[in-house]
Amino acid sequence: MRKHKANHLILTLALAAMILLTACGGGGGDVLKGTWEGRSQDMAYTWTFDGKGGCKTENEFGIKDEGTYTIDGNDVTIKLSYWDGPIVYQYKIDGDQLSLTTDEPLRPTYELTKK
Repeated sequence: MRKHKANHLILTLALAAMILLTACGGGGGDVLKGTWEGRSQDMAYTWTFDGKGGCKTENEFGIKDEGTYTIDGNDVTIKLSYWDGPIVYQYKIDGDQLSLTTDEPLRPTYELTKK
C-alpha cells in the first residue's frame, strides 16, 4: 500500500511539473524576432526586431532609425523615431520570408528574408 501511494505521488508530481513547464513555455515567442533583410519598393533595408518590443532599421544609404513595435494577431504596429506616428502593418511569414504591408497610402511595403 505504501509503495502504491509513493508511485501515485511521484506520478502526480511529474504530471504537475510537465503542466508547469508547458505553461511557462510561452508558445514560441515573438515571431518577428531577429534580423531581416530585403527591399521596399525603392531601396534595400535591414530590420531588426529584438523580441522585446524594440526595433531598428537601416537603409542602403546607412540611414538608421529605431523605435518600438507591438504584435496583435497578424498586425504589427511600428513606431520609429523619424515617423510622425505609428503605422500598422499586416505581416505574413512564410518560412524565412517576411512581408510587411499596410493600407496607409504612400507608405512602403517590405519583402524581407531572415538573416
